[in-house]
Amino acid sequence: MAPLRSRRLEALLGALVADASYGQVAGLASAKAPEDFDLDFKSKTYKPSDEGKRNLSIDVAAMANTAGGLIILGMEEDDQARALKPVEDFAVTDAEVNRMSQIVAAGVGPLPSMDIRIVENEEKPGTGFYLIAVPRSLTAPHAVLVNDSLRFPRRNGRTTAYLSEPEVAQAYRERFAGLQSRLDVAEVHERFLLERLNTDLMTYVVLTLVPDQDGHVEINYSSFNAFRTAMLNRDPMQIYPGTDFKRAFVGPDRLMTDAGYGDHRMDLIAFVLHRTGAGSFAAAVDRRREDSSSSDIEDEYLTARVISGLQFLAKNARDRAAAGGSVSLRATLVPVTPELPARLVHSRNFGSTQTLGGTISLVTPPVATTLADLDDLASDGPQLLTTTFALVSGLKQQFGYPEALQVSADGHIRIKYWTTQIGAALQSWAEQNSVEVTEDTVN
Repeated sequence: MAPLRSRRLEALLGALVADASYGQVAGLASAKAPEDFDLDFKSKTYKPSDEGKRNLSIDVAAMANTAGGLIILGMEEDDQARALKPVEDFAVTDAEVNRMSQIVAAGVGPLPSMDIRIVENEEKPGTGFYLIAVPRSLTAPHAVLVNDSLRFPRRNGRTTAYLSEPEVAQAYRERFAGLQSRLDVAEVHERFLLERLNTDLMTYVVLTLVPDQDGHVEINYSSFNAFRTAMLNRDPMQIYPGTDFKRAFVGPDRLMTDAGYGDHRMDLIAFVLHRTGAGSFAAAVDRRREDSSSSDIEDEYLTARVISGLQFLAKNARDRAAAGGSVSLRATLVPVTPELPARLVHSRNFGSTQTLGGTISLVTPPVATTLADLDDLASDGPQLLTTTFALVSGLKQQFGYPEALQVSADGHIRIKYWTTQIGAALQSWAEQNSVEVTEDTVN
């Protein structure tokens, strides 16, 4: 999940929220830290009753809808809502963390980023605090069901209020404006890669990811050397084998790598990571013959490249840049021009290449966009495939074809639409990652 970063809270704790020790949290009592818009103390856990579940959902949604913040369970407060002292022998368990996580997942929509952390008292194992860290959400407003109606809570100082109808409407306008802004940023990052990509002999699928909550990568000798060590001689493709990264570079606020050799342009497979965690990934999906009059995009190859590219982008954004939250995604195919139109093909019938029925030849690059959770994309599993389905379907529909065939909207593998040469490896990958493989066909 996205880390909560707050200079105010970090100054109070003397540490990052994610790193605060028991002594540092307990020190809020010595400092008589007051509750505020971003800090809430609870002396007890949330009750298992409907009221308790609703209160937890409201508190989390209110933080996400305002400026983010920290809920500390296990801290007593005085009559002025200032931290008084840690609750003696306050029990902390993983089971309670799971219970609270499930309550928020069921009670708040859409689900905001959140991290629940146990801070244990080393002198009394099994006791301590729960820290519920909620970053400010760019997918606000978040709603909670209160008395059979959806309410949108927010922090008002140390208390909770509810958005009025006009305020809810304004919050939705801001959400959609923010989404368009992030997609505009994605296009800028995409353009940076395209200006450096060798498209003379190959057509590429290009994927771009922009996180809602920026991370940070220092661009210096140390970070570049670590990046180069991690990337070189590594194949980022996890289903269809590709080729290893061979070169690493530095660009303006960026780390870059590709599989090319002599040409100064990036080639075969290319990856650019911006210091914020945003990034673009390009993988060849068609090697054109010299006499080719079109670019033939094989649908199976396209889907495999999108699966691998999405996860590669997400892992670098999350693990290298510490970005978080949801992400805006953009996919396209390049080059596609009137002189070099693109068409969709497949080669599942004894290896012969055939045009997919109903396919329209495109003369301009198709573009597809969607949203996803960064953690979901960085992990193997159904949500990675669901996002792949959305992007591949978005591209294919511009060719006049209804949807992706190799994966389904609910994150299944449709094994009949993969060639036998990849079937065994794909089955193994699916079993390892709790992905269902079906014999379904599309009518």
